[in-house]
Amino acid sequence: MPKPVTPLCGCDSFVTDSQCRVLLIRRTDNGLWALPGGCQNLGETPAACAIRECREESGYVIEIDRLLGVWSSLTYEYVHYPWKDNESIHVVFQAHIIDGVANTSDESSEVAWFAENELPPLSDGHAIRIAFGFKALKGEAVVPYFE
Repeated sequence: MPKPVTPLCGCDSFVTDSQCRVLLIRRTDNGLWALPGGCQNLGETPAACAIRECREESGYVIEIDRLLGVWSSLTYEYVHYPWKDNESIHVVFQAHIIDGVANTSDESSEVAWFAENELPPLSDGHAIRIAFGFKALKGEAVVPYFE
């Protein structure tokens, strides 16, 4: 029997500051903005992945507060994502910063905070997840969300 072909599991962090701005990174692969996050490694839990990816891409160490939801790449169009042949699920956590300073990486060229009404051009699939995060902050969304 051949090895199964399954979707990738991506884990993102919705992190806000005291002014209710969301932490975003500018991706180096497509130049667009996104929640810090990435693919889960074997032997790693989704929460540990989100914590690792946030530290690697933004410089911040976070603590997970709650699961916001699970999204599928089947619900949006790949336009700017460089690996369009993949299917992904996205596990998104709400989190807060416990340490670190803003720092870029090979995967991020900028790290910045954005208000809900001042979001920059976003990478594929991030608009719906960020909008949901802001709704959850205001108590306007049922958590966790799932498709």
